[in-house]
Amino acid sequence: MKISFILNGNKVECEIENNERLLHTLRERFSIKSVKEGCGIGECGTCTVLIDNEPHYSCLTLSSKVNGRDVKTVEFLNKKDTLHPLQEAFIKEGAVQCGYCTPGMLMSAYSLLLKEKNPGIDKIKNAISGNLCRCTGYWQIVQAVQSVEGYDLWDNTQQVKMEKKQNGKRKEDILKLISQNKNIKIIAGGTDILVKERKEGKTYNFIELSDLNELNIIKEENGKITIGAIVTHAHINKNEIINKKAQSLAIACGMVGSPQIRNMGTIGGNIINASPAADSIPPLLIHDAICVLESIYKKKEIPLVDFIVSPYKTSIESDELLTYIRINSLEGYTEGYEKVAKRSSLAIARMSVAWAIKEKDDIFEDVRISIGSCTPMPFRPEDAENFIKGKKKVDIIIKETVSMILKGIVEKSGMRPSYRYKLPVLEGLLTKILRG
Repeated sequence: MKISFILNGNKVECEIENNERLLHTLRERFSIKSVKEGCGIGECGTCTVLIDNEPHYSCLTLSSKVNGRDVKTVEFLNKKDTLHPLQEAFIKEGAVQCGYCTPGMLMSAYSLLLKEKNPGIDKIKNAISGNLCRCTGYWQIVQAVQSVEGYDLWDNTQQVKMEKKQNGKRKEDILKLISQNKNIKIIAGGTDILVKERKEGKTYNFIELSDLNELNIIKEENGKITIGAIVTHAHINKNEIINKKAQSLAIACGMVGSPQIRNMGTIGGNIINASPAADSIPPLLIHDAICVLESIYKKKEIPLVDFIVSPYKTSIESDELLTYIRINSLEGYTEGYEKVAKRSSLAIARMSVAWAIKEKDDIFEDVRISIGSCTPMPFRPEDAENFIKGKKKVDIIIKETVSMILKGIVEKSGMRPSYRYKLPVLEGLLTKILRG
């Protein structure tokens, strides 16, 4: 397959193999050795490049995905053999030691500076949270990015106009291919399935969805929000409709993995992977999410709570494609999402809670709660929700509601060893949420 794209300001083209990763293309076909493989599973950040100025892990990006797009590596920062001010700042602040992480770290920082010239410490930490460094302790890197303020950040992009090329397929074409070949694997973001392919040592027969624009939408109509299956977590996190009428989902998608993972991973992939720790599942449940499944023969809608049948397994058929997720918009509710994890970034939830609460004059008019990573299956304690509805906001009611939720978790899963710490933590978290 031949692809063409803009690489560091220049239009390039090359032949690639099926399932070829962008990491391989850059290193072996264009001799760009700054892009390195560390973990190979999207955790370390040494392979970070910018695609359309947003950081991505090239080890988990199929090369076909950059056809017609703009790709930048650290070589882009040099201008006539002169270091970029950001590179100078890294040297001055001692932010470079062994240097293995530095190219990827620079690209993540540069992406931030393109959006915001004088970012604060928290924004810098978030921007580089998908890049691991085992030398500096990170503080020198943060100081280096901060010290760039006031510099005129040049952009070396040559004015190369290139239309993003489409694969020529429509949804109907994809459904036809799926019906004809049961061995086809669907890929959009690739953050889960490419890791699985590597772990199994197999070569999958992929069909790529990332440029299928009809599945890359967010729209609202008659109190229902429709989200296309290939919409990324980053898009959901920033979307105005979601932030206004499904805020818990926006927050949760902003906590997925790292900036690179959020730019790559999709809401549909998060659902199909069906991890009990998936960040998007609890918010989707409190919004009564419906999964739209299509095949060449039929179209059906299944509630998300029924679609996930066991850990990492859904009821999707081999000839079906998850095309859209439909949720109820919730206006007038206070929404939120919190998760407990071992670290603040690049960590799966040990426990998570999504909630939407509507109250008036200290009366709970409606309460929606969903718990993640505590049960094998999605869990929404509807009995507790029904109990608290219409009741006064007082501690005795809150305590009884929390007790019902904890009891429901144990009934659903049995008493697990992890509950010795999870249930007390959850009790405190739920109490805080309901007290407001």
